Amino acid sequence: MSRKKKSQGIPPWLIGVVLVLISAGAYFVFQQGGTSSSLRTTEELNAEEYYKNANSLRGNTYKIDVEIDSALGNSPTKGRLFSVTLKQPGKNGSRAILPVLIPLELGSLTIQKGQHYLMKVKVIENGLLKVEEATKP
Repeated sequence: MSRKKKSQGIPPWLIGVVLVLISAGAYFVFQQGGTSSSLRTTEELNAEEYYKNANSLRGNTYKIDVEIDSALGNSPTKGRLFSVTLKQPGKNGSRAILPVLIPLELGSLTIQKGQHYLMKVKVIENGLLKVEEATKP
């Protein structure tokens, strides 16, 4: 009588399927993370420093976690101006309100009051915050 050989180990086709699933999962994770990857290494804006002397921060880039407060203006040459409220309260417990300029390059953003955004901003002349990136978390 012949005995059937018992297989020991995982079949090669199963290993291949697992590797394909892991690769596909990693691809989607990195694609989702790609939009906010520049925000991971960007420093948070300190509202107290900004209020003290915004011009001293000119040229620097920061991230802010905000809720849209209201539209302040619209310029056909520069973009749209909004006031936003920082989601994190300051040291004294109050929430900071900041002006942000959405440039014409980001004109495709549909921004409405009460929406939550993660923004990468650059401090430009007169202490205005110009948005370089904006994503909804």
